[in-house]
Amino acid sequence: MKSNLPIWLLSFVLLTLNSVNAYAADGCFAHVKQVAEQLSSQPFSKTPMMKVDTGRITYDHYQHIKFKGNQTFWRDEKLPFQLEFMHPGMHYIHPIELFAWEDGAATPIKFSRKYYDYTEVKGLNLENDEPNMGFTGFRILAKLGGKHSSYTEALVFQGASYFRALGLDQKYGLSARGLAINTSLEGKEEFPDYTKFWLEKPAKDADTLVFCALLDSPSTTGATRFVLTPGNSTEMEVETQLYPRQDMTEIGIAPLTSMFFHGENSQQHYGDYRPEVHDSDGLMIQKGDEWVWQPLWEVPYFNFQSTPIEKLSGFGLLQRDRDFNNYQDLEAWYHARPSVWIEPLEDWGKGSVQLLRLHTESDIVDNIVAYWKSDAGNAFRHLHYRMSWRSDEPPAHTLGKVVATRATNKAVDGLPGHKGRIRFIVDFNDVPKLDKMPQVELVFNGAGQTKPAVIQENPYVKGWRVIAAVFPETCDKPMTATIRLTDGSNPVSETWSYPIPESLCLAP
Repeated sequence: MKSNLPIWLLSFVLLTLNSVNAYAADGCFAHVKQVAEQLSSQPFSKTPMMKVDTGRITYDHYQHIKFKGNQTFWRDEKLPFQLEFMHPGMHYIHPIELFAWEDGAATPIKFSRKYYDYTEVKGLNLENDEPNMGFTGFRILAKLGGKHSSYTEALVFQGASYFRALGLDQKYGLSARGLAINTSLEGKEEFPDYTKFWLEKPAKDADTLVFCALLDSPSTTGATRFVLTPGNSTEMEVETQLYPRQDMTEIGIAPLTSMFFHGENSQQHYGDYRPEVHDSDGLMIQKGDEWVWQPLWEVPYFNFQSTPIEKLSGFGLLQRDRDFNNYQDLEAWYHARPSVWIEPLEDWGKGSVQLLRLHTESDIVDNIVAYWKSDAGNAFRHLHYRMSWRSDEPPAHTLGKVVATRATNKAVDGLPGHKGRIRFIVDFNDVPKLDKMPQVELVFNGAGQTKPAVIQENPYVKGWRVIAAVFPETCDKPMTATIRLTDGSNPVSETWSYPIPESLCLAP
């Protein structure tokens, strides 16, 4: 049949239909990539604040504004995932845009007071502000314990590009970000925002939820596709395409942000009754078959460390200590904070794992940042990796593991020959069974000397204790001690690596 439409209009219609078909097949990602690419050609414009005085919604108000349980998005359709939306208030003053994505089309999800219970909040009079208000984030609810369990929080996005996830029986701890820019450059860090989200409507039997986000900052735009699989360990596949507006000095990939106040290896506990206070107690790096564990420790001001790697297999910030007795906090539940493990789903080439530590005298300040930095620099524009929010170790890690690190420069036992000495007491468990006692490899990278390490069986951790001593010649140069267990030729444990802080050093 001959069409009566003009050629230019017919071409436009066909192009539109093809685009819709492509979006329907590929989901929201193709659409968001197009939006991000177009936006990158325009000057950056910060999302404006809402045209309401959100500052009068104080912390106390904010805690008492409740999302109505019968208003969760997709509830009436009995889908395996449901959504709650975050109210504005306190310092959450920039709105985000939310869209439900179905059959290649996006439907806006508009702010409404119908979602919230204000009965515990008096005198705010928000009725007239509703047209000017917007959501500041959202939660995804899922059945972490299986299809017969109840809905609980699995993931939350709120603030810049920050997000946190949970597996079964976990409590929120460390955060992730979509991207880090210039994090190691003091005073020059840039925080990209996720400004818009498209949430694909899941099937009734879906195990995963797919959604997309638009990233925006002065230096770059980006499109991110998330695939969320909640459970005992909650996994997220993350794929981001960047469209830079300008060259970036440093791009931080898969950035993680955590808190370390003090731990078993700390010299200072600030009068805290709690033995340990941290969301993460170590940085793990996998390089092929080698696993490296670096315990975290507090720093007097600012410390930046870069670990070069030829080919990365994975990295993450882990909360390895799961014993409540080591925390004694009945409210924060530090023993239930998740670890996050990052696995590249493509070859990231040469680069380095960056670790930034800041001093803190409080447990409410995140002071640890870890991320991957590619040697490709600005040419690295496609990011694809898997995140795992878990309570146990990465499944591929089958070697012995460090379960405690203690450090001292004091001669508390009164033995001679202690001046200028640092001792490390390191416990390993989960070591493969051997016919004889493992051997210890101790390496000191720095100016100084060591003595042969001592190894003892430690039945209380069902493993081994290593006591190592190093004698630095100077304290003003970088130095690192490493320990691992072997069967005489092959490693049977991960490599414990400890950059020695100047505050621990007693060299003349």
